[in-house]
Amino acid sequence: MARLALALAITLAFSLVAPVAQAEDSAEGGGRAAETATARKAMSEILDSLTTAPQQQQRQTPTGFPGRSGKSGQFPSSPGNSTPRQTGPTAPAQPKAPVVKALSTSPNYDAPLPGSAFSDAPGQPANRQNTRPATQAGQRRDAPPVETLRLSHDGLERLALISLPPALQPKAKQKGPAGPRLPLVIFLHGAGGSARQAMQQTGLAALSQRAGFIAVFPEGLAAPQGQEYAGIQTWNAWSCCGYARDQKVDDVGYLAELISRLKADYPVDPRRVFLAGFSNGAMLASRFALERPGVAAALASVAGYLPCDVAAPPEPLPVLIIHGNHDRVARFGPTPGQPRTGRFCEDFPAKAQADFWVRGQNLKAKPQQVQDGQNRRTRVERYGPDKNAGRALVEFVIVKGGGHAWPGGEAVRYRYCDLPTPDPDATTLIWDFFKRQARPGPQDKADKPQKSAGKPVKPRG
Repeated sequence: MARLALALAITLAFSLVAPVAQAEDSAEGGGRAAETATARKAMSEILDSLTTAPQQQQRQTPTGFPGRSGKSGQFPSSPGNSTPRQTGPTAPAQPKAPVVKALSTSPNYDAPLPGSAFSDAPGQPANRQNTRPATQAGQRRDAPPVETLRLSHDGLERLALISLPPALQPKAKQKGPAGPRLPLVIFLHGAGGSARQAMQQTGLAALSQRAGFIAVFPEGLAAPQGQEYAGIQTWNAWSCCGYARDQKVDDVGYLAELISRLKADYPVDPRRVFLAGFSNGAMLASRFALERPGVAAALASVAGYLPCDVAAPPEPLPVLIIHGNHDRVARFGPTPGQPRTGRFCEDFPAKAQADFWVRGQNLKAKPQQVQDGQNRRTRVERYGPDKNAGRALVEFVIVKGGGHAWPGGEAVRYRYCDLPTPDPDATTLIWDFFKRQARPGPQDKADKPQKSAGKPVKPRG
């Protein structure tokens, strides 16, 4: 029965790709047909690889899908907090009209929202299952010393937690160029998360102290109590998510101001400012990198996606993408609730995200290196470096059996998330990627917005 189910799954997967290719072939002609054939071959290789995924050691239990009750599992990407229907990278939907009064009556941050990192009783995960080995679980539960940064932006007080390596802890804040300049990693939590939850989910704060970089965890905004999305902190990242999107919160501007403040107050190396995020946070990290070029030295996106019509990258940028092939929130591919549409970027959002960065940075469509195998948890595709594409580099890591979760993270099903796979360790993968990247010279451009001059990358389909 298992072999029959596997054969049916492979047949279905190819049946989803073939109609797209046929439609494109007839519409675009020979040149387009060749590109489509390449895409089809790439998807064929990926799908073939995924049939050899190792057995999942934990049962993936997604929340917030039809058939489950889900106040704690509903994804706040559509008005009304209705049953979640994540559509992948589509053109941004029209948001609700901004409610100015709601912004002017934002919650008092002296009494933070439920679920906030600054609350006396932060929100608890939907389900906790401590099935990790004691050493790993212990590392994740460590609470490294952190500093709290409060910043006023656009009339709102914004919050962030800062984890400093031991060399900086006794000195607290160092102004000016004294001491060595350190890398800065800014991590953005997912929808419904918080700064402290992100620290626990990823273990990035503990790693920052061992590896010697500054880790910062900003926090999104939620609606005041009594309103829709109350207590659910989100970021304004194109079509996602919730309160921040609907109110058109200037999260890109907030991050720019935060980076400037961190450079002024801490010994930050401006050549090594890195952005990473999960889900909604990954989307904002991508948006910031595209709209404020010259700031980030590299980008890491875990379980995120992009709109189909986003403008091409305005500068070469190293990008790491990590995505589970069982992700049904930021979808990896078509699902029963989201069947194929005939558009590549909507049907295969994760691959389309990698394709955007590869084609938008003039890298070769075929990966220079592929790491895969029957007993590997991941399939890794590396695009670049290319002497004609500058610093551009794309690494696409597919987690076999991975859902909407932080790979290698604590065995907790957070709001809108699945349980994570025990490996790979996404936190270590990201830092190993970041520490190889640096901008070529001094720069300090976080203060001034820059409009992207790039043309939209024409999506497949």
